[in-house]
Amino acid sequence: MVKSKKTVYEIIQTIPVDSMVSLSFSQLRDFEVRLKEEVVAHSLKHREKTKEYHHAVLALRWVQGVIRIKSADEAKGV
Repeated sequence: MVKSKKTVYEIIQTIPVDSMVSLSFSQLRDFEVRLKEEVVAHSLKHREKTKEYHHAVLALRWVQGVIRIKSADEAKGV
């Protein structure tokens, strides 16, 4: 029997925005690294862009945006 592995997109989709911003930088960087690996894996596996590839790219952009917002907030001292 094969385990169904949740993608990072599915994990991030369940996290509320407030909780996402309150995550630590190390947790956000971990999500970012895992998403980059998923994007590369999907692009190497298929010639055309699949729905899973687009989900991984969307989640990667979301996490990078949260990191930018969190960095800007900490630079301002909020």
